[in-house]
Amino acid sequence: MTSAEAIIRCELNGKAINISNGAETAGQSGLVRCREEDTGHVQREQELRDGKYLGQERMFDREGRLQRERTVNERGNSHGRVAEFWPNGQVRREETADNGRTQGAVRRFDATGRVERVSFHGDGQELFHVETNGRGQPTRLLCPRASVLPEDRKLCGFDGATDTLLHAENGTPTAQLRYDQGRLLSATEWTSGGLVSAQQLVVEGRRVHRSFHTEGGRSVLREERVFAPDERALRDTRGPLWSTRRYGASGQLIEQRGFDGGREVQVEHWYLNGSVRERSTWSGTGEQARLLREMHRDDGSLLRRDQLTKDQWPVGTQQAFHDNGRLAMEEQYSAPDARGRTRLTARKQWDEAGKLVADDTILEDGSRQRRAGGLDS
Repeated sequence: MTSAEAIIRCELNGKAINISNGAETAGQSGLVRCREEDTGHVQREQELRDGKYLGQERMFDREGRLQRERTVNERGNSHGRVAEFWPNGQVRREETADNGRTQGAVRRFDATGRVERVSFHGDGQELFHVETNGRGQPTRLLCPRASVLPEDRKLCGFDGATDTLLHAENGTPTAQLRYDQGRLLSATEWTSGGLVSAQQLVVEGRRVHRSFHTEGGRSVLREERVFAPDERALRDTRGPLWSTRRYGASGQLIEQRGFDGGREVQVEHWYLNGSVRERSTWSGTGEQARLLREMHRDDGSLLRRDQLTKDQWPVGTQQAFHDNGRLAMEEQYSAPDARGRTRLTARKQWDEAGKLVADDTILEDGSRQRRAGGLDS
């Protein structure tokens, strides 16, 4: 006979009762005990008060071994101690509930009674937890802003700043966390091979997040994000940025961005040979915002210098340069119209020796009007 076919018989104070029949439980008080008819094993015990299930409740497995016990309030929610058990009778998990919501300490144990996880809940959220492997080494850690349990005192730096190593199940170190008074000051994470994979720290009040990759058996920095000073937790990836940097496969800097009030104000790019590739700087705000962008060749010489509106329309003076550094072309653009658009109004061109070879006025229909005289002979 399968468990789906098992017949369960219940009794109240030693007398048979059909708990599905409200007429039989109405006004009754005492302990309801239900057993599987074939085995006689207890499956459930519930306290009945004036026809309502209120008080102690205990649930058992098919073999009659206690699985879970709790106290139920008038709303049918857990209230007070809630415990789960291993088949050998050891406590598996215990907590305190407040009208169905976990409140305070929660502890989880393995079948031998060793603590696997300790946590603390308050204000509807988990404020602290620590998990350990079979060797008793911490594997995961979340610290509260104020001490809530004896277990958090040393790990979270409430007895003074401290470094805590986290480990994998096999004992391999995976991270090092530095806490002081519950605040994470730095965190370094390692790959299974012992190489740095990520790092977070606080520098001059700013959160710094770094990510790494493995190259030739070594850890190489790939990206760095620096946040503007705020009160967010170190691992929080939100908030206005101060700067970002990206690095090439060999660790050389290839991109840097600067921010002001969360708004990007500067961008720099480099070639893999180390020469600057682009440097762009924003000035002004709103409709008056302007981008000055300088493009370079891979030998570092200036290729172009442009000015753009916030919508990336050219405005004012645009310049291009020969390989020898001399000015090759200069264009003039109008101020933005009501739709934010600009138009080319003039263009000059020079050869590599610096001789002016073209001096054009650009008319509204796009045609050009070249100066007849005045060019260098």
